[in-house]
Amino acid sequence: MKSDSNTVRIHATASLALGESRTFPLPDSDAQGFVLRTAAGLRAFRNQCRHWTVELDAGDADFWNPDLKMIQCKVHGALFRPDDGLCVHGPCAGHPLIAYELVEDGQDSLVSIPPL
Repeated sequence: MKSDSNTVRIHATASLALGESRTFPLPDSDAQGFVLRTAAGLRAFRNQCRHWTVELDAGDADFWNPDLKMIQCKVHGALFRPDDGLCVHGPCAGHPLIAYELVEDGQDSLVSIPPL
């Protein structure tokens, strides 16, 4: 973890199944982040579409399209690769989600949020 960041503990992320997620508040912000279980492990992103400043999940904490095995914006239908957050389809194609460094700590995850 970088020492110049805020660290957020997200509880019980080790039990998340493929495609399951947990949202968390970002420090000093009204925005959210989310932790998602991917085939490659846990990943953390900002809950914000790269097209417009809207939450990807429309407030239900469900980011996963199980048929496509991708993160999907429920507002625009944009699709993002789960491992790196790159938008591969939709109005923000080519632009990645804002990703955060994540370290597993027992049953929890520690997510490093850079200062604004």
